[in-house]
Amino acid sequence: MKNLIQVFLHFILLLSFLNMAAQNYRNPKAYINDFGKSELFVKEALMEYSKSIIEASPDDRIQTTMERIYIKLEDINENLLKNDVGLDGDTELRDEFIKLNSKTILLLKNKALKLNDYIVQSNSDYEDIFKNFSYKEKEITAYYADILYYEKFKKEFGLKYKIIIRNYNSKNVFEYNAYQNLIFYKLNVLDDKLVTLFKLKDREKVNECIIHMDNIINESEYKTSEFKGAFEDESLNNITTELIYFFQNQNVYLKELYYKYIEEYLTFQETKKNVTENDDEKAIAEYNEKVRKFNESKNDFFDSLYENQILKRELINRWYKTNSLFLKNNIVFEDIYENFIKQKDK
Repeated sequence: MKNLIQVFLHFILLLSFLNMAAQNYRNPKAYINDFGKSELFVKEALMEYSKSIIEASPDDRIQTTMERIYIKLEDINENLLKNDVGLDGDTELRDEFIKLNSKTILLLKNKALKLNDYIVQSNSDYEDIFKNFSYKEKEITAYYADILYYEKFKKEFGLKYKIIIRNYNSKNVFEYNAYQNLIFYKLNVLDDKLVTLFKLKDREKVNECIIHMDNIINESEYKTSEFKGAFEDESLNNITTELIYFFQNQNVYLKELYYKYIEEYLTFQETKKNVTENDDEKAIAEYNEKVRKFNESKNDFFDSLYENQILKRELINRWYKTNSLFLKNNIVFEDIYENFIKQKDK
């Protein structure tokens, strides 16, 4: 999946102090207004990035974009340490931002936020797959706890200087989006594994994978039911739910066809083993009937698998677009940077 990593970057980039030159600010409002100016600058970059995601850019292009982003974040940190002298020497807000920025850089570099490596992960055994799921969920939870702490600190910093800093409901939007993305990730890792197993002739391995996937489906159903009503815009939750039900129905339908295909295959193999040159016409007719049934069940299964993959790809593409549009529609950008803050009366 191409666009999940954007969720984790989006918040941090929104608050970037881009190219802040060393200066003495006239008042707290002037200092804080640089947040708003930066958001307008970052917005254009984010929309360009979102466009590349929607257009299903190749992995190498996405990776290049990601590297450019975290290099930019490193430059921002370096620039802040060198040039941001704070507000009358008060650099607490700057320092908290740098800490959060550094955490983002670290998570990007060590791939903790990587959520599009389905094929690589699907080739692992189940113990490693579930360890990876737990690791990513733990990192996401910790990351958003850091973001919430920063939001709280930023608000308190503003109040200290009689300024109310407008927030962007980041706790709900970004955490909500992150956990929707994690649901999508878990389902797709196991689905990739299942589709690979479907091409083999091992009922036990297919059944084992379906059991694991059904557990994730049940967990996902519960989480999406908990998400209902969190936003007036329920488009992302709705399409995630649609995807869950697709996988659920897929597993039941394809498992039935797969089992029939394997059963006919085993029967055919047994019959083939007992065929001799001296078989009479009746025995040969029975053999030919076994061949016909095997080929019919094989074609039914693989034709259905092929058609299912087409429908799945269409649904996943709709999920990508819905995910991007959800972020675009539910993250508020102020058109005028001065609206980022308002002076608080004493």
